Amino acid sequence: MAKETPTASCEVIDTTSDGKGEPTNLCVFSGPMKAHERIKRTAAYAEDPAGYLQKALGKETFESRRSMLSLPETVDMDAYGTGEHRQHFEQHIASFLGKQHGLFFVTGIQAQLAALKTHAERAGTTKVAWHVSCHLEWAEARSFETLYGLERLLLGSDPETLPTVDEIQRVLSLPKDERPAAILLEIPNRVLGCQTYTFEELQKISSACREAGVALHMDGARLWEIEPYYQAMGGKSFADLTALFNSVYVSFYKGVGGATGAMLVTDDESLIDEAKLWQHRAGGRAFTLGYEVIDDERGFNENVGTFARKRDKMIEVVDAVKAATAEYESTDGRKIVNFEPDRPTCCQILTVFDGFTEEQLMDARDKVQAKTNVRIFDRLRPKETVDADADEDIQADGDPSGSVNKKRHFKEWMIMSVTEKIETRVFVDAYVGLCKELVGKAS
Repeated sequence: MAKETPTASCEVIDTTSDGKGEPTNLCVFSGPMKAHERIKRTAAYAEDPAGYLQKALGKETFESRRSMLSLPETVDMDAYGTGEHRQHFEQHIASFLGKQHGLFFVTGIQAQLAALKTHAERAGTTKVAWHVSCHLEWAEARSFETLYGLERLLLGSDPETLPTVDEIQRVLSLPKDERPAAILLEIPNRVLGCQTYTFEELQKISSACREAGVALHMDGARLWEIEPYYQAMGGKSFADLTALFNSVYVSFYKGVGGATGAMLVTDDESLIDEAKLWQHRAGGRAFTLGYEVIDDERGFNENVGTFARKRDKMIEVVDAVKAATAEYESTDGRKIVNFEPDRPTCCQILTVFDGFTEEQLMDARDKVQAKTNVRIFDRLRPKETVDADADEDIQADGDPSGSVNKKRHFKEWMIMSVTEKIETRVFVDAYVGLCKELVGKAS
């Protein structure tokens, strides 16, 4: 069971191609819909959720997934957080993830910081800990510090890899007054190409946190996407994963495709009560979030149960592209096309292009598109080393800043409902075409 990921680092355009119209775009993060179409879709769902889903999914799929779906008896607009539909959705997501209580937030920033601040106040400290690639570190203008008064400890010694179990245990072994109140782990880690821990590693970390009296919080923005990895590696479910954490945040606008929104889930009802206070203080207690709740539930219902096949498609595409492009190298002997991680953990990954400038890559992309009507990517970013000392130097698109290699660029992309319909050979032919344009090899 699982769902979709990344933030929109690629422009959304039509992915159908007849050789004349819009190109087949291999890098999109949401379907090409206009604002009024999105609102109509949400209204159609609100009017008859079950009927909408039977039509969108097909009756057979609807019935096979029924136990996963959040099917409300009433769809209403909440008022300051109360309302039948909102409470139904919160309870369904919490139960689906193996927790007892849930609280809907308009943003993940509010959800995570409410949880971390609550953990910190309970422990009587301001210290929390995470890796330098953590979203709170590079994408939130240091709100943890300036608004919540939290002080962070950095986990791990290598900015390009996940903190090891031993490195986390060393932090947990600090004198009690130096320990963090909570450790945040991003499962999977977006900046590192969706690298993640094995289930056994998570068990060790969770046990060490309990022994040290330190809360363990999951940034599960892409939990929907990564659950199939844990299923494939050891038959582990959402509930198996979340049982190792005191609190978990999930997102609804990424892979799930909802309007915007997040949820904090936990077994600790009092943590939810305290998080509500911080939600209010942060301006998150809106008069109504009815539209967001309705559309997020729609997105969840449409996408839950699809992430295993999207992961399989990503593995198939990456394996095929790697094999087809292995012979193509830049002048300094580096393979042109690389993936991080080398084997996908889920339906999202980073493709890294080595040995060429952005201008050269864009020019080659345009030549491939002119010949095939296939667009490999829209934007590229320089592949930088995550820099723990560059907290204030954040790129405009929200990526951690570090030392720039002008001949190393990457794109973040995923297999989603639109792109999973594209044949693998289309990906392969496009990447091979790009390599040929770059090195000037003839067919």
